[in-house]
Amino acid sequence: MTLLDRYLAKRLAATLLKTLSAFVLLYILIDLITARQSSIEKYDIPLGIVIQYYAANAPTLIFKFQALALALLVSTLLVLGRCAQDNEITALLAGGVGLGRIARVPILFALALSVAVFAFENTLGARFAAKAEQIEGEYFQRFTAESGKGPSWTGLGDRDWTCHILYFNPIALTGRDVFIHSFTEKGMEEIRARRIYWEPDRQAWILEDGRWISERRDPAAPTGQDVTRKIIRITQQAAPFTESPEMLFALSEPPESKSVGELYRDLKHAEAMGLPAASGWVAFHTKFSRPALCFVIVWLAIPFALKIRRGGLFVSFGASIALGLAYVMLFVVSAGLGSIGLLPPFLAAWFATGVFLAAGLTLFQRARA
Repeated sequence: MTLLDRYLAKRLAATLLKTLSAFVLLYILIDLITARQSSIEKYDIPLGIVIQYYAANAPTLIFKFQALALALLVSTLLVLGRCAQDNEITALLAGGVGLGRIARVPILFALALSVAVFAFENTLGARFAAKAEQIEGEYFQRFTAESGKGPSWTGLGDRDWTCHILYFNPIALTGRDVFIHSFTEKGMEEIRARRIYWEPDRQAWILEDGRWISERRDPAAPTGQDVTRKIIRITQQAAPFTESPEMLFALSEPPESKSVGELYRDLKHAEAMGLPAASGWVAFHTKFSRPALCFVIVWLAIPFALKIRRGGLFVSFGASIALGLAYVMLFVVSAGLGSIGLLPPFLAAWFATGVFLAAGLTLFQRARA
């Protein structure tokens, strides 16, 4: 690294650390006052648990809500903007140092951050998110969920069973008014039960108070006698499928609590059971596009920073907020369209990032001209 590289890298890293710390502390303060204070007082949550919650939730803020990318944007605008204001950029350009050479450190710095973010999100980040979710449910939401609209699953067991539950309690893993059926070339199986629940000791779904109807067709038998019907009364019996709640409700867990490999596995399993997975695939591709924003945002920050002559801090924050809001709005719209199937998941996840990259490269080339 040359003297210029070390100078810019040191200033950029220091400014980024300060900016990111300010964003995290501001978020904690606002969330604590507006969303957590009443729960802390109501449930007498210990201070240690509150600290654990915010420590576990910090990566979600930094990565999912793009606090790191926004902090990098602000830092780049501040550092290079100050260099432009102090005519350091002008002196370098006059000395024969090209803009590409000046921008090398911010670009490589952002690229390293993108790689680090991706690696962290799919290792420790997933564990942090799961821990935050656990603390949220255990301490900040102490209630028993009422039975709501139940799930429907297909492709269960070894006979392609379909299960519909009218009312289901996801906390207790119990349901009411169950309808299970399977159709084959040889006939039909139908199960109706009043209640279903998960028995962890037996690792099985248990049916209570119902009936099991089997119909078998014999093509060789005379017409009218080719169907054999059998009805079995159910008092308490294991359901004909063995999929665990973790498998059946895998997509109900937040994508942030899973690595890329785990999310891919759950999505494939959900598709095999006929469950809608469009929003899940958008989240899967977002795991790649979200870290890339750190690298993309720098290409926009550099041309903006070179135009800052007055205003300094206020101009930097104003430009950062405007760019951040534009990205969020674009991403929310494209991700929403992807979740309802109007855009392919890959395009929905990468659209906003791609637009920003194209705009950044265009502005950067114009700044070099």
